Amino acid sequence: MASGKTHVGIGLVEKGVLGQVDLPTRSPGPDEVLLKVDYAALSAADGHAIDDNFYVLGYPSLVGLGAAGKVAAVGSNVDWIKEGDTVAAFTQPGFDRATQQYVIAPSSRVSKIPSGISPPEVAGLIDNFVCGWHTVSSSFGLPLPATIPSSSALDPEATSSPVLVWGAGTGAGTYMVQALRIAGYKTIIATASAKSAPTIQSYGATHVFDYNDPEVVTKIKQAAGGKPVKYALDPVCTQSSLDRVSKVVDTPGSKVALLIPIKFGSLKSVSEGGAQLLTDLPAEANPFAKGVEAVITRTFEWEANDQWKRTLLRDILPALLSSGQIKPQEVRIINKEPTLLERVKEAHRLMKNNELRGAKAVVDFNAA
Repeated sequence: MASGKTHVGIGLVEKGVLGQVDLPTRSPGPDEVLLKVDYAALSAADGHAIDDNFYVLGYPSLVGLGAAGKVAAVGSNVDWIKEGDTVAAFTQPGFDRATQQYVIAPSSRVSKIPSGISPPEVAGLIDNFVCGWHTVSSSFGLPLPATIPSSSALDPEATSSPVLVWGAGTGAGTYMVQALRIAGYKTIIATASAKSAPTIQSYGATHVFDYNDPEVVTKIKQAAGGKPVKYALDPVCTQSSLDRVSKVVDTPGSKVALLIPIKFGSLKSVSEGGAQLLTDLPAEANPFAKGVEAVITRTFEWEANDQWKRTLLRDILPALLSSGQIKPQEVRIINKEPTLLERVKEAHRLMKNNELRGAKAVVDFNAA
């Protein structure tokens, strides 16, 4: 419901052009929360939207997935947070994205930030945390704990199976590794740059290999200790990563989770004559052996799992943050530019030019 008030938002106002827009400030519905945004994080999905018009359905099209700030109002059915609480939100596709002064979110997409935890770090991790958890559990069917601490031991046969995360230095890959470690998986094999390897090991990977190593496939198979690698997660999803993962995961009955978009061609943006961005894997381009299932992962479908919709952000994430079991990736707070629009543009520039080096760009809404 509109309140008659307006606020400022930043988004695409035409193809490839970021601009400032005035937006109506709505009151929350019964199951919603109104958040006054202090920090908004941009993700790889925003880069594809800005540079490649990927999943842009109209204008204005706001950007940013993770937001953190203070609760401004709650709906009549929301009784577990109150006005003034510090929270983060995994904002939803469409109008209610993070880069605006006030944003509405369903309460299932809101997480209370524990005392002593950095709000910009939670704004930076919330979308990738959901992606990692959803990919391992809902897309793959691998067990993850339903409560923190876990109320029961997970299936030892499942947790003894080697799992590969190709591209563990990506935002989503970071939290895939951590989800597996939290669940107690014994052999978590990851690829990353040589520089990122110590960080990925600190997240819980038991083996980390340089994806540029020409012997990487052989080394991964050796690390599996003679067991077939039947589960792999590929948040990178380029032709090169798919090809190499297919050489590791080659046993019928195996599964490979592919995080869209799947990128064919150059890693340059589509607008620069580079990659095709696909939402499915064409049969003619599928490199996997017969009997290996390629599972397409769409993070925004995570709420189809009713258990995670009820508990993942309300209960599990705060418990993991409080206990230190989740380690946030580094964030780069963007606060030097004089206007909000300029700060969002700077966050995009850093992403596009690969200057973040594994960090997440988080825009400060309160910078003078």
